[in-house]
Amino acid sequence: MKLKSIVSAALLLSMTAGIAGCGLKRSEPDPTSAPTTPVESSETTTESTTEETKQSEESKQSDESKASETTKEGETKPSESGKTTESSKASETKTTETKTSETTKDSGDNSGLATVSIYNAYKRTFKKGKKSYKTQYPKIMIANVNTTKVNKEIADKFKPIAKKNNYRVGYTYYVRKYLISVVVFVEKNPGNAKTRDYYVYNVSRINGKKLTRAQVLKSLGMKEATFNTKVKASLQNYWKNNFKKDTSAEKKEMEKKSYTTKSLNSAMPYMNTNGKISYVLRQVETPNGKVDVYGTC
Repeated sequence: MKLKSIVSAALLLSMTAGIAGCGLKRSEPDPTSAPTTPVESSETTTESTTEETKQSEESKQSDESKASETTKEGETKPSESGKTTESSKASETKTTETKTSETTKDSGDNSGLATVSIYNAYKRTFKKGKKSYKTQYPKIMIANVNTTKVNKEIADKFKPIAKKNNYRVGYTYYVRKYLISVVVFVEKNPGNAKTRDYYVYNVSRINGKKLTRAQVLKSLGMKEATFNTKVKASLQNYWKNNFKKDTSAEKKEMEKKSYTTKSLNSAMPYMNTNGKISYVLRQVETPNGKVDVYGTC
C-alpha cells in the first residue's frame, strides 16, 4: 500500500507539472519589462498561477478565434501602400465614427489581459460653408490601470483645436497584446486629407504609460536598423510618387535630408488599423512645404 501511494503521488506530480507548463505564448514581449525577459516566454503578466485556471484558459483558447490582434472597423487609416499625405485619396477624409464608448474584443493571445476601451472624450459637429464636419479626440481606458497622464496630454493638445471651426480632429487605434497604438490627426483644411498632421500615442497596456520608440520596436520585435531601412524605402516611394517631375537641386537636397540618420531616427512606429507596422515622420520639408509623411514598413 505504501508503494502504491508513492507511485500515485509521483504520477500526480508529473501531471501537475505538465499542466503548469502550458501557458499562453507571447506574440511579442511586454515593452515595459526588463530586457532579460525572453521573447519566447511561456508566461504572461496576467496569467493565473492555479492549475484550474490554466486548464480553463487552455480550453477557452481552443474555442476562441486564433486572431491575436484587435481593431476598430470603419475607421480612417493611414496609407498601406507607402503613399503619403500628398497622395491620400478622398475616401480617407472620413473621420473615426466612435460611439460613447468602444471596447475592444480580445481573443486568442489577448485573452486574460486588461480590457481596453477607447472613448470619445470630446465630439461635436460644425459647419464650414455648406458642409458639416464631425470632430473628436479619444480617451484611452484600461481596466484597473491609470491612464490619467496620457489622457490629459491628449485633451490639453486637441480640445482647443477641436473647438475651432477651421480645423478637424479625428483618430484611429489598434490594440496588439501589450501595445495600444492611437493616431490622432488634425486636418488643417476640413475635408482635405492632404492637409493632415499626425500625432502618435503608443501606450502600454500594462501600466498605461506612453512608450518610447525603442519600447515600441521591442514590442513589435523589430530592430531599429531594420525599421529605419524600411522607413527609408517608404520615403523613396513618397518622393518618387509625388515629385517625379521635379528635378531641381532644391528638391534633391530636401529628399537627401529626409534620409539622414537624424531624420529616420525621428520616425515614430505604430500599428495601423490593419495590424501592420507603420510610421509617422513629422514635418518633412518638401517643395509643397512641411508635411507629415506616413506609410507601412
